[in-house]
Amino acid sequence: MTNSEQFQRSVSNRLLLWSVLSIGGGALLQAARSPFWRAFGQQAIGWGAIDAALAIFGRRGLEQKVQRGYPPTEAAKDLRNLRRILWFNAGLDVLYMLGGLALFRRDDETQRGHGAGILVQGLFLFKFDLIHALLAKEDAAGSGDISQS
Repeated sequence: MTNSEQFQRSVSNRLLLWSVLSIGGGALLQAARSPFWRAFGQQAIGWGAIDAALAIFGRRGLEQKVQRGYPPTEAAKDLRNLRRILWFNAGLDVLYMLGGLALFRRDDETQRGHGAGILVQGLFLFKFDLIHALLAKEDAAGSGDISQS
C-alpha cells in the first residue's frame, strides 16, 4: 500500500468517524426540550449523513482502484485532485460558517440552533479540510507517496 492510498483511507475513516459522532449526538439531542438543541441536533444529523456518504463513496472508489491495480502515477494524480478538493472545500466551509453565524444572530431559538449547528459543522470541516490539504504533499518523484509533517 502506498502512502497515498493510506492517506486517502485515513481521510475517509476520519470523516466517517466524525459523521457517526455527529449523527449519534444529533439523535440524542432530538430528545431535548429546547428547540435550540433539537435544531442543533438536526444539523448534526444532516451534515453527518452527507459526510458519511462522502466517506463511504470515497473509500469504495479507492478500493475499486486498488483491486484493479492502482499505479503510482494515478495515485499521484488522485492525491493532487484530493488536495484541490480539500482547499476548495475549506473555502466553502468559511461560507457555511458565515451562513451559520447569520442564522445564529436571529431571535428565533430554532433558527439560532440551526445556525449554531452549521457553525460547529463548518468549523470542524474547515479544520479537517485545511489540515488534510496541508498534509497531502506529493514526494518529488510524483509517485503518489506523501509526506506527513
